[in-house]
Amino acid sequence: MTHHPLASHFFVLLQFSSIGVGFYPFADTQNPIAWLAITGLGVLVGIYTLMHNKLGNFAIYPEILDNANFIVTGPYQWVRHPMYLSVMLFMLGMVIYNNHWINTLSLITLSLAILGKMHKEEQYLQTRFSNYADYMRSHKRLIPFIY
Repeated sequence: MTHHPLASHFFVLLQFSSIGVGFYPFADTQNPIAWLAITGLGVLVGIYTLMHNKLGNFAIYPEILDNANFIVTGPYQWVRHPMYLSVMLFMLGMVIYNNHWINTLSLITLSLAILGKMHKEEQYLQTRFSNYADYMRSHKRLIPFIY
């Protein structure tokens, strides 16, 4: 059983509570195509990521699983954290759909949680995989060519 530091529990709790709050309140959108396109893109990125990084290879905590593999195919050839990108796109679509300050706040707190998790996860990945530092230098975190 892996021990998770308090910070990891905090980031996971913040991430999932932000997602939960992001679905409230349900409202009628003024721009159904925009929210549907962004949310749909998030789902597609998530599916594409799962096709290259199987469920047993990662977890909700930033600590690396004992049997984890270093994946650089599929969406990982574009960004280091495509599953986080998927979640962010999906929730951005929900913000556009609901168009409420609570949803915007939930996206901000989700972003903070994901940034914290990425930082911790990358520390663990560099320790575990000797070539991860090179991968970090050549691949952006979330947005190809930008960040």
